[in-house]
Amino acid sequence: MSGAGLAGDTRLPEKGLGLALEILEQVARDDRGASAAEIARAVGAPRATVYRVVNSLVRDEYLVRRGDFSGFLLGTRVLELAAIVGARTRPEHAAVVDRLRDDTGEAVHLFAFHRSGLMVLDEDATRPLSDPDALLADPTRSAIGHLWLVAHPDRRLPQAPNWRVAPPADEVRAIHEAYAVRGYTEQVALLTSDRGCLAVPIHDDAARPVGAVTLSTSISRLSVAARHVGALRDAARALAPLGSLSGW
Repeated sequence: MSGAGLAGDTRLPEKGLGLALEILEQVARDDRGASAAEIARAVGAPRATVYRVVNSLVRDEYLVRRGDFSGFLLGTRVLELAAIVGARTRPEHAAVVDRLRDDTGEAVHLFAFHRSGLMVLDEDATRPLSDPDALLADPTRSAIGHLWLVAHPDRRLPQAPNWRVAPPADEVRAIHEAYAVRGYTEQVALLTSDRGCLAVPIHDDAARPVGAVTLSTSISRLSVAARHVGALRDAARALAPLGSLSGW
């Protein structure tokens, strides 16, 4: 992309705001500096469209080019906003999630759903995700991925480009059937051999799943951890009004 691409009025159209946010998310995930081609593949949008939006974000200092022009990093305006928010407020969900961690004594994580996959909103800092790359790449290997599949029954790759593994139809059907019985999802030893996880959905005002709260523990404690499902559901109900505030 040349400097000429930034000339004139490159103001971002309203319909491009959603794509711009997805682009910023992809850049934030890659601290090496994501290239425009990598961003286009990740968000599933035409490369020319991504170039135009990236140009707008660079012009407005939300993105910055790496010194060697190999990719893009978050710009000063994003970093300044993050610093302001971090200094002045705690996320509105923090009290609910912190209390759930204290009450259960287990690793608790908060996720949001978007059309391309998952977003980690609050990772348990003391007991972090065991394999976040695998979790965010394959929906069949995590309880939260199972919930995303339940919430998006008509979504298929490559329309969900963040998922790099397409689940077999019979496996998706089994996930739906298990969820219909339990009302939550569960995985055992699919990410790491000694851990399991439970996931309970968070719904918006229209009863649409917009995210989930998960509890991870050792396999030896997983059956006992099922006693916390009620607490997870209470937390999910408390978190539901925050969905719109958090941009879920």
